Amino acid sequence: MRMFNRGQEESGDEHLFSWRRIRTLILGSALALVAGLVAVNVFTYVQYGGTMFDRYFEKKENKSPMAGKLAFDKGTKYYLGIIRGEGHTPRRRNVYFIEQPGGGMIDVSKDNVEVREPEKNDKGPDARN
Repeated sequence: MRMFNRGQEESGDEHLFSWRRIRTLILGSALALVAGLVAVNVFTYVQYGGTMFDRYFEKKENKSPMAGKLAFDKGTKYYLGIIRGEGHTPRRRNVYFIEQPGGGMIDVSKDNVEVREPEKNDKGPDARN
């Protein structure tokens, strides 16, 4: 019987661009955007230790007094690189952030690093022997 009674069914249908559909589309899009931002920031925080908004809410970091000094392995006395900072990691506890000669950054436990002052050259950059 409903098949023949189309007049009643069409009166209950919404228009293609009704206010209700537009509102649902806008709210769903906003919710998806917020959920995506939260997911990306959680991933970057877990993986890299910071979020995409850290540059805007950056805290002033105290520069390490060891920054710029040379780092050597305590056991083997091999050169590790230049200390760029220090911090705390859950895995290695207190660490130095060291830039290796190739440009890569590593974190090494403070217990395994011998810190030395860079050698000063009194003759200057243009002096030759």
